[in-house]
Amino acid sequence: MSRQFRLPAFLPETKPVTRLMTRSAALLAFATVAGCAAPPVQFYTLGAPAIAQNNAALPASASVLSVSHVTLPDYLDSQDILTRHGDQLDRSPNGRWGSRLSQGVTDLLSAHLGQDWPNYVVTTQPLAETPALRLAVNISRLDLDTSGQGALDADWALIPSDEHQPILHSRGSFTAQGAVATDGGKVALTRTLVEQLAARIASTTPRP
Repeated sequence: MSRQFRLPAFLPETKPVTRLMTRSAALLAFATVAGCAAPPVQFYTLGAPAIAQNNAALPASASVLSVSHVTLPDYLDSQDILTRHGDQLDRSPNGRWGSRLSQGVTDLLSAHLGQDWPNYVVTTQPLAETPALRLAVNISRLDLDTSGQGALDADWALIPSDEHQPILHSRGSFTAQGAVATDGGKVALTRTLVEQLAARIASTTPRP
């Protein structure tokens, strides 16, 4: 008489040891992925708040010089720290400007001019009174290439509030060499170029 074998109606329950091994493997995989995560993003400024200002008291009649928001090409005016490689722009994976680059440049120019023109109230903020002079700056080029060569082209105008006074137009090109292997090096090279621009603007004493 032949015997008949029947399959069990239910598969045996997974043993606790098997479940523990599966859970341990998942935790190990998560730890491996977390260990490979990208480093945190670092934010940079051009250092304008660190520039010491002239604290001497100004007379009530001191003239006001308003620094308008600097204009930059659209592809530059962001928080990305960029390096040019021919026609290609490489964005830093872990470095960002603390604000749009145009704001950082405006603040740095204003800080330097506040030092160089101590008899003026140099500001980027609107005031109740009409400023005696307004500075308008347009940067048409601000590039750092992979070899560490930096270049800046700009034009600017000092615009008196008195319509009978002439507008002073100027332009300049500036270059500098520096290390660009790190974001800190790119920031320092950018600062050097903007400071060259500030020194050139400040070399002509404004006459309200």
